[in-house]
Amino acid sequence: MAQNTSLEGLRSQIKTSIFGRRLGLDSDGFMVGPKQSRVQVEGVSSAGSTIVSTAVATPLSNYGVSLVGATAASGTTAYILAAPSPGVRKTLFVPTTGYAVVIATTDSTGAGAGAFFASTGSVTSTYQKITLTGKGAMCDLIGLTTALWGVLTPAGITTVTTGYQLQIA
Repeated sequence: MAQNTSLEGLRSQIKTSIFGRRLGLDSDGFMVGPKQSRVQVEGVSSAGSTIVSTAVATPLSNYGVSLVGATAASGTTAYILAAPSPGVRKTLFVPTTGYAVVIATTDSTGAGAGAFFASTGSVTSTYQKITLTGKGAMCDLIGLTTALWGVLTPAGITTVTTGYQLQIA
């Protein structure tokens, strides 16, 4: 049976109201009704015009969108990523021409726990770094455990340097 998936169609399926017809749970326990969820975008100036480099000692948040990258074409900026929360999504996006290296750890030396799991490699492959190359490079992640990020970006991932780094162009 076809389902009406328009906003009003979804709202008509609310079985348990949380906020009238604007927000509720359907018969399967899914939240329905809101237009969309908004997430933070970090790494941009308050004017929205420039990328703000985060010091390596300050981890990127483990949720929302982080704008990362270096302004020089051959420049590289390194970031560390806070430990994941299971089930929470994270997006990394490069709006500049340089490289961004993101380390899956809360320790600026790279010694802390944390790894990226990419389904494009072998089942046991985990990586310590993601390198994002140039304008438009992006990576979607999801927390699988408190120490393991799952890489959701399906294309453009190649293994570099003995299986410890993902390169996304």
